[in-house]
Amino acid sequence: MTGSLLTIAGLSLVVGAWLWFHKDAPKFTVLLFLIAGLGLGGVVGGVLGVLINRAMGTIGTTTGSLIGIGTSTLVAGLALVATLEVAIKGIHPRKARPKRWHAFLALALPTIVIAAGVPLLSTVMDAFSTGMANVGAAFNGLG
Repeated sequence: MTGSLLTIAGLSLVVGAWLWFHKDAPKFTVLLFLIAGLGLGGVVGGVLGVLINRAMGTIGTTTGSLIGIGTSTLVAGLALVATLEVAIKGIHPRKARPKRWHAFLALALPTIVIAAGVPLLSTVMDAFSTGMANVGAAFNGLG
């Protein structure tokens, strides 16, 4: 499955790069770069997300968790704005007037989304599990 996904991503990237170089079909070029980014973003974004998660885990304090949530929320907001930019100004059938850089934003978008999601979810779940352990200890101390 992964081999065929990378093959489709590579083919989309080659055709999209050819179209981008020749300045043909800008909306289709953005779509091809987005497809290539989806194929490549799962690999690159997953690795990048794990590295960011490890970096946030080394801080290890409550302040570190808040810094991790703040940073991940900021990157998630950036991912949301980038998604709207690609979807509305790059691909939308009637309203899109894509610029040359929209294709590269579409290529990087899945990596940004995956890299933002992994640390945010792991930091929130870590804070939740710590809080639940504290609540359990408090209830255990009552009895």
